[in-house]
Amino acid sequence: MSAPTKQEMLENVETAINARMTGGAVQSYSIGGRNLQYITLAELIKLRDTLRQEIAAGSSRTSYAKFENPV
Repeated sequence: MSAPTKQEMLENVETAINARMTGGAVQSYSIGGRNLQYITLAELIKLRDTLRQEIAAGSSRTSYAKFENPV
């Protein structure tokens, strides 16, 4: 299995944010004396913003060429 693309990661982060906002996911829980804490909502939003910037930067590449007349 290959690593997810940035677009796939962004979609997963968006899903996690939506689940957290609609009550479909918890931030932390405890089972049998063990505690598990997921990434906070603030961290998810920061990660989403970072991924959006990276995707936008990657899609706006510009190439430059310089042409000169031969002597």
